[in-house]
Amino acid sequence: MKRILTLLLIVTVFINNGFSQSKAIDILEIKTDEIPSEYKISKKLECQAIQSRILYKNPGLYSFILGELKEKRFQTFKYKGKKGSILYFEFDKEAENGKAFIQATLWGGNRPNRAHPEKIITKGNVMIVLSFPFKSEIGETLTELISKK
Repeated sequence: MKRILTLLLIVTVFINNGFSQSKAIDILEIKTDEIPSEYKISKKLECQAIQSRILYKNPGLYSFILGELKEKRFQTFKYKGKKGSILYFEFDKEAENGKAFIQATLWGGNRPNRAHPEKIITKGNVMIVLSFPFKSEIGETLTELISKK
């Protein structure tokens, strides 16, 4: 009986770890049928500025403001020579609370610019950073798609 309980416990742990992906991020991620067929998908992180790359690689640096990270993911898209990534972060508290801090951290000012073109959208506990070339068609299209979700 002890062996069966131990086996059930181990199986439960593996199943829970295997299915721990965020449903919140699943809902917000761009699906292939939502984008033009000309858009190419890549598995390489393509941030426009080092600040957004640092945020993705080390979101725990900002946990005192954003809360504890529950999950992170990215999607990278290419179109007409322009490429960039959408960064998804799910925290244990409302993402809007840290938005102004992250905007200042990424932009070094009060709005996106050519050197720091990232756009930030929050949806509940999820913060989404769109890191595409400044005013690029692909960046604008994907920002609109994410904003409508």
